[in-house]
Amino acid sequence: MRGFAELPARIEALASEHERIAVVLLDAFGMAFVRRHADHPLLRRLEIEPLASQFPSTTTAHLTTLYTGLPVEQHGLYEWRVYEPLAGDVIRPLLFAPARDGDPPLTLDPRDVLPAARFFEQVPATVLQPAHITGSAYGSVALAGAQVVGFDTIEEGAALLGQAPGLTYLYWDRIDAVGHQYGPSSPEFDAEARRALDALAQVRTPLLVTADHGQIDVDVTDELDAEWPELLDHLRLHPAGSARDVFLHVDEPATVVAELSARLGERAEVRLAAELFPAAGPRLRERLADVCVLPAPGRMAGLRAVGSYERRFRGHHGGLTPEECEIWTGFQA
Repeated sequence: MRGFAELPARIEALASEHERIAVVLLDAFGMAFVRRHADHPLLRRLEIEPLASQFPSTTTAHLTTLYTGLPVEQHGLYEWRVYEPLAGDVIRPLLFAPARDGDPPLTLDPRDVLPAARFFEQVPATVLQPAHITGSAYGSVALAGAQVVGFDTIEEGAALLGQAPGLTYLYWDRIDAVGHQYGPSSPEFDAEARRALDALAQVRTPLLVTADHGQIDVDVTDELDAEWPELLDHLRLHPAGSARDVFLHVDEPATVVAELSARLGERAEVRLAAELFPAAGPRLRERLADVCVLPAPGRMAGLRAVGSYERRFRGHHGGLTPEECEIWTGFQA
């Protein structure tokens, strides 16, 4: 197996081979952190296989792939912020909310935004999720067919793995959250990662562990409209993507690429977004922005005119660096 998009088929096959199997996705625990914690008993026990993330290296892209069985080029929900044609605006699919806090709630039916989720209807399953995201609009579609159970701590969640026949799937978001707050090089990140590994080390049922992306330390933000004030005249919508992969809907893409490239230099790569998705299907094409800004390692990008909490992040992901894109699976029979 070479890419994350192949993972749903592998899980489906394992579920057919085992009376009970547990699958765990540790958000942001990429391959770099597997190497860092290689001495942990759980990782020493697992059969580790390197895996490539999809681009962008984001949770939205990968969870939607896992739940629908479709690669990001086909399901079209590629980032934290994505243009939704039915709304005529940029939204946050995982939150099923507008891109901007304070805007009116979405009135769309989530079944019209998310592609039909087939995975948990084909593979009977129990889904374990942090209690704060259980019952979300996104989950009502993405997890259709599964019994969804909320939990508060990773220890509580891990104790439920393998308790019921069939597939039990656990998603854990705390490693990613701590990385955003303190950075993936921080003691806090390592402590949170070890806590999750310690909890999962108690699982004795067949177990597959994976990640959606990694993280990279960041400490500076380049304000694109400060570099080139005329950019605001070209914008057609609120920026999509995130601070490690800023997607811009603009009226003159070639001009925007040329001007931002000249001003940012080695601080970022600026590309036509379509070049990054050569196999884009209809759902992605109608949502995809025109230009993508990919900051260099250690950097983020944004617009001064568009406030964002991401400027406070000490760790982030979404780009194409190995730290963000190299992921893995580990299996114990």
